[in-house]
Amino acid sequence: MLDRISDYVAHWARERPDREALVDAVTRTTYRELREEVDRTAAALVAAGVRHGDRVAMLGRPRPACFAHFLATASTGAIWVGLNPKYTPDEVAAVVEDCRPVLLFALLDLDEDTVAVLNRAAAAVPGLRVVVERDHPGLGEHVLLAELLEQRCDETALAAARAAVAGADAAAMIYTSGTTGRSKGALVPHRGLARCGVIQSSRWYGDAPRKLCDLPLNHIGGLGDICTSILTAGGTTVFMDRFDPAGALRTVEAERLTHLYCIPTQLLAMVATPEWEHCDLSSLEWILWGGAAAPQSLLEKLARRVPRLGTSYSLTESVGSVTYTDEDAPLDVLSWSVGKVDPRYDVRVDESGEILIRGDHITLGYFGREEATREAIDADGWLHTGDLARIEPDGNVRLVGRLKEMYKSGGYNVYPREVESALEEHPAVTLASVVGVPDERWGEIGVAFVVAAGVDGAELEAYLRERLANYKIPKQIRIETELPKLPIGKVDKAALRRAVTA
Repeated sequence: MLDRISDYVAHWARERPDREALVDAVTRTTYRELREEVDRTAAALVAAGVRHGDRVAMLGRPRPACFAHFLATASTGAIWVGLNPKYTPDEVAAVVEDCRPVLLFALLDLDEDTVAVLNRAAAAVPGLRVVVERDHPGLGEHVLLAELLEQRCDETALAAARAAVAGADAAAMIYTSGTTGRSKGALVPHRGLARCGVIQSSRWYGDAPRKLCDLPLNHIGGLGDICTSILTAGGTTVFMDRFDPAGALRTVEAERLTHLYCIPTQLLAMVATPEWEHCDLSSLEWILWGGAAAPQSLLEKLARRVPRLGTSYSLTESVGSVTYTDEDAPLDVLSWSVGKVDPRYDVRVDESGEILIRGDHITLGYFGREEATREAIDADGWLHTGDLARIEPDGNVRLVGRLKEMYKSGGYNVYPREVESALEEHPAVTLASVVGVPDERWGEIGVAFVVAAGVDGAELEAYLRERLANYKIPKQIRIETELPKLPIGKVDKAALRRAVTA
């Protein structure tokens, strides 16, 4: 294993120079070409005065140039900060005020909304240099990318900057979703991305994996579970700048992809398209998912077309997956399990049921938040995930909820994930989300939001009563056509709570 994630660029440029590294609808970049692009951008960053530990932000969609930008930034010892194009001007301003980057790259087409975002960011951090690919009349002071890239430090200065980078240094800062409060920037180490990528490669990839990336790169799923893990394997990442269920399946056929990594809501959208039945998916070796459980009804559809299905458990702060389902796990296990702990990781479940993780791969902490870091990582180095789980007798890990999502109804602890899993076992249900809200009589009650067809709340309540203790049954079951989502695709539970309490 190489100690720095950016070192894999030069490694594969030597070992497999002509293999495709990054692909999208208009470009195809080999590992040799990727090394040249990363070196050119890194030399420009050093020449522009970027130093070890500086933050460099990037606003862009999933595309090869954005990932190459991350690799160049990390290789110099600077810390890359991804910004989601879906962020509002205030959300971008909050992130840049927190991390205070020296440069902000906008690698996407400029429209009025994007210009407003960039101008708001520049106002929030005096002296911030905004770098764009093209001029726009509404944009304030800025630098053109082509002009920045014309600046080059000499090879000695670039080599010195790179030599000062250690595996324990932060390569990226990934902001948590902030649904329970102000977002925090988790510092992700080079060594964590490299180690987690190598382990994931050994579990899922062959010699030449080709994997789709349509997840945002400011999220650990897009940056880590897809892009850097494929980089450690010397494979090919194929980018789509935004999720399109039918387009993703057509891309599998056209690019002969071997792996899809999605969240279940994306997979549900894919199987609902005509392309699911008509596209040639024979190249797919695995369909993988994360971020939420997949209903068994969905898994049955996936299994009819793809030989292997799998999921795992990770969070931003763990950097990569620390559990994996068995290759031959049956569907009824895949519907609830996040797999077994990989023996190369130090993971345990404490007396309260919380998953704890320890090792040099985990987050270095939250940028500028010493107290929050101490709350998350204890004196013995254990990361407190906030996820509650049970380890079953066969070693499979069952998530039962979140410490902060657990609610007390009539004095009993209720874990939403357990109720959601029971609801999703109903054949008419495609997605369920349960939240706890205040109640004068019970203290708190559960409200279930369910995407389903041909079924009503009374029928689902009766279904649950055959499977769960009465105190776990939601007091309200609302049938919906869709549920609100966060930018990363997970259900926005804060929005659901507001819908109940407004």
